Amino acid sequence: MARECRWNFYALRVDDQPASIYLDLNLADDVSTENYPVMAWLRVEMREPRDDGLSSQQEFDALIALEDRVVPLLTHDGHCVYAGRNTSSGCRDFYFYLTQGDAWDVQVEQAMRAAPEYRYQSGHRPDPTWSTYHGFLYPDPRTRESMENRDVCALLEDGGDALRQPRDIDHWAYFPSHDARDEFLRRAAAIGFENRTPNRDDDEGQEWGAQVFRRDVPAYDAIDDICLPLYDLASECGGRYDGWECETISRPS
Repeated sequence: MARECRWNFYALRVDDQPASIYLDLNLADDVSTENYPVMAWLRVEMREPRDDGLSSQQEFDALIALEDRVVPLLTHDGHCVYAGRNTSSGCRDFYFYLTQGDAWDVQVEQAMRAAPEYRYQSGHRPDPTWSTYHGFLYPDPRTRESMENRDVCALLEDGGDALRQPRDIDHWAYFPSHDARDEFLRRAAAIGFENRTPNRDDDEGQEWGAQVFRRDVPAYDAIDDICLPLYDLASECGGRYDGWECETISRPS
């Protein structure tokens, strides 16, 4: 049975340059790091990068075609798993984990025959703790929250929502104490969120939950400005933000 990958992307800066990382978020949960202790990389020089070093629209299809041809050639035998890629500074760097790396450069040379128009470099090194995956490719918690926000917007859009109408958006957060929760609720109210926390005190000994809402538009370009202040506020109060939801408003037929 094939494992379920969860590919997603995010923007960042690498060596103070604009960058975009695309990775399998499920990889470390599904694959034993002990079985793949070697990190390997393939750097492909883009032919038509943008001025800022990211991939251009005119080269988009060619780069995807390269990935679709080359990655299966490198991973088909089960001794290599594809972790993700970083695009920046005029290059696209592909990252893999291997059972062993002795034949990596030869395997890359053979695979890149499928894309002879591209210049490339390759290499590998021991990485038994998967430091490249966890320390470089994987997003920090705040960035992960931003990615989740985008995914929820996509689910609404898939349900027929144009993401243009304001509606109540509910948010949840959890705290280690009643006082921490109340501090969060007080500070959330100061930035326009109303309290919808159930009026009960049966959470003692566990986490204390808070539910707040505000009328907003859950658009791709607005959702982080709505949610991340609450994410930061929950953290400042010693708790954790636990996401949001809202009704789907379907487009008129």
